[in-house]
Amino acid sequence: MNPGLYFSGLRRAALAITVLAGAFIVPATGGNAAADELDSLYSSVIRRPNDSELNLRFAQLAENAGKLRWALSAYERITLNDPNNIEARQGLQRIRRKLQPSTTLLTVQLGAQYESNPNYYIGPRRSELQMLGSAVLLDERAFNGMRWRTNALAAGVVHQHEDQLNYGILGGDTGPVLDAFAGWSFRPAIGGNVSYFDDRFYYGEGALSGTFESILQGMYRSVTVRGAYRSYGDFFPSQEGFYVEARGKLAVPGVIGPGSVAIISPWVLWSDISGVSSVVVPIVTELQPGAYMEWGGRFEIIRSLTSWMVAGLNISASQRDYRTDIVVATGDKRSDTIISPGASLTFPNLFAYQTDLRLDYRYITDRSNDATKRFNDHIVTASVITRFDPTAPPPWAIAGR
Repeated sequence: MNPGLYFSGLRRAALAITVLAGAFIVPATGGNAAADELDSLYSSVIRRPNDSELNLRFAQLAENAGKLRWALSAYERITLNDPNNIEARQGLQRIRRKLQPSTTLLTVQLGAQYESNPNYYIGPRRSELQMLGSAVLLDERAFNGMRWRTNALAAGVVHQHEDQLNYGILGGDTGPVLDAFAGWSFRPAIGGNVSYFDDRFYYGEGALSGTFESILQGMYRSVTVRGAYRSYGDFFPSQEGFYVEARGKLAVPGVIGPGSVAIISPWVLWSDISGVSSVVVPIVTELQPGAYMEWGGRFEIIRSLTSWMVAGLNISASQRDYRTDIVVATGDKRSDTIISPGASLTFPNLFAYQTDLRLDYRYITDRSNDATKRFNDHIVTASVITRFDPTAPPPWAIAGR
């Protein structure tokens, strides 16, 4: 679940508690001039808690004195009474970043899936079972006063019959989380991926990216621009080249009632990878090699039906126009329209705390103007997903203390 998916009522209640607490806890300061000024300002704030200018002076002085929680309370009072105050919003974001604790989260998924047409447009067209697994690591912590976030991924799919489609990927990126402008953070990152396909090295790539993120009134917003250079192994007809992508995300809670969220994820992708793209690689997990422009988006609606069941509906659509691939029958440049509706059911904490059962269905259809590249595919997945902090001591170690 995205960190922006919380209710505004809870936020206001927590803010009210913070304001009340700040009103009755008198700061103990020393006898120097700055401390005396801080004491004087605090007394004035108690008398005039809605005075934004007074609160701003107190917040700035408390921040300079290292009294971060006092500064946080003052910035929150300002934004509650004056939501458009840019200095207060920037200060609130800055202080929250400094007070944010370190986070380490490992998400592991293991499961099986049925796929009706794993070879897409290349025969033989027969269904099969597959095993899948992934591990995703998110780590964010402070280094010398700066927030630093690292993402890592290891994933793979093993096929029952079409073992030439066995696929694996290992990658990650790392970079600082910086304050950009009011309400937004910016994360530049450097990273890369390596991939295994058809029992051999598939490709390696290096990438640079930049992500803007914001949480506003419960809505999560992000925009990522990423550029990468990819080089394929000599065995494959694809060779090497650059690609650039821009991806956005907007998550809005409460769209169809409490416990619901709507997520919109548009993207634009420009690829200039040389060589031909005749090798089938899984659309659901991998960027397709070739020279083309692609644009598309995904819409998803998720809602908690009960405390033990969460349902989701989604649809994604994309248009991919190739610059060099030619349709032999017509002489036109190849153009693919890919549409993929799907649905999911999640049973939270079914096996243990933070260990869920997830069922997914996905249909894929490629309506290419090249009749030899058209296909339909059905994918049904059942998996167990568990989340934990790998840096935390095990429960038995804590119990033994």
